[in-house]
Amino acid sequence: MLGHSLALAALVHLACAFTDTLPIVAWSSHKSNALDALPSAHHTSPHSAAVFESILSNGDICEHDAIVLIDQPGLHASDLRTLSPSSPLVNILQTSPSSIQLPYVRRAEGGDLSVHDAANLVTSRCGARQLNIVAGQTGAAYEQGNKHVVCMSMPHLSGDASHRKGAMADHESSLARELEGITALFPKHLVILSGSAPSLARRQSQFDSPDPSAPLLDLQQPGNSTLPDGGILKRYQLLTPALITSLLIAFFLILPVVFLGVSALASIQSPLKLEAPKGFNAQEKKTQ
Repeated sequence: MLGHSLALAALVHLACAFTDTLPIVAWSSHKSNALDALPSAHHTSPHSAAVFESILSNGDICEHDAIVLIDQPGLHASDLRTLSPSSPLVNILQTSPSSIQLPYVRRAEGGDLSVHDAANLVTSRCGARQLNIVAGQTGAAYEQGNKHVVCMSMPHLSGDASHRKGAMADHESSLARELEGITALFPKHLVILSGSAPSLARRQSQFDSPDPSAPLLDLQQPGNSTLPDGGILKRYQLLTPALITSLLIAFFLILPVVFLGVSALASIQSPLKLEAPKGFNAQEKKTQ
C-alpha cells in the first residue's frame, strides 16, 4: 500500500505540475534577436518575468516602431490549441520572421511582471509613447512617426471548455482587427500575448495537457479533410489530467480497499453444525 500511495502522489504531482503556469506567444514583423534568443516550446521555459525582461531588454528592442503587449486574463495553453489552423493568429505566426510559443511558463515567485510594468520598462528605455487600450473599443490616438508601446487588455476568459472555445474564437477575431490597424500604421512591430495573473487563474490542470513539448498553435497548413489524420486518440483528447487522476485513485485506493474487504469476508468461518452428544443413537431412541 505504501508503494501505491507513493506512486499515486507522484502522478498527481505530475498532473498538477502545470497549474501555476501561463502561455506566452510572441512574434515580430522583422527578424528579432530578442525572440530568437529565447528557448523554444520544446525546452523548459524560465519564469514569466524573466521572459519579458529577456525580450524587452534586448539590444534591438528599440528598433521597433510599435511594441504591443496583450494581456488575456484566464488564458490557458489549451485555449490557444482550440484555434483553427486557418485562424488569423496562426496565419500571423506562419508569416512572421521571428516567433515563439511558450505554453507553460512558470509564474515568478515574487509575482508576475505585469503588462504595465513591462510597458514602463521599455517606454523609458526607448523614449516611446505609451497607450493603454481595451480590445474592441475604438478611439486609440496613435501618432504616426513616433514609437509606441501599446498595452492591450483582453476580456477575461472563464467557463467550461465549450464556452471557452467559443469565447476564444470571438476574442481572437477582436484581437485580429486591433492588430490589423496597429500594424498598418507601424510596419515594424513586435507583439507579445500572455496569459492571466495568478489572482485570476483557474485550475489550469482541468484544461491543459501536461505535455510541455506540444506547440500551442499548429502552424501546418490544413489538409482537404476537416478531421486530422490518425485514430480517435489523435482527433480527440480523451485522457485528460483529471481523468487520469481519477483512474489512478480508483486503481490505487479503491481497488485495494475492495480487495481487503473481500479477503476479510472470506476469512470469516461459517458457524459449526450442532453435533449429537457422544453415545447417542437415534435409531435406538426411535425404538424405545
